[in-house]
Amino acid sequence: MARIINFWSFICALLCVVFFFIAFYHSSLLNINLCLAIILFFVSIAGFFGINNWTSALRSILTVVISGVLILVTGFIIFTGYLFS
Repeated sequence: MARIINFWSFICALLCVVFFFIAFYHSSLLNINLCLAIILFFVSIAGFFGINNWTSALRSILTVVISGVLILVTGFIIFTGYLFS
């Protein structure tokens, strides 16, 4: 089960990156992207239990890094947007 979570969290991380670039055209979607990135971060932490070789370990680490960067960047954009509005 954890191996399936590991794989699908990586796929969702890539989709969340695509959704981040779509959110530039519709700024109201940034809050949704932030919530998805936070959920994805916790799911990717659970995916660490499905590591059984180096490819799944790399996939788990990349998923945590991608979702962490998305949280930081999206949170920064939302925070500075609220400051200047």
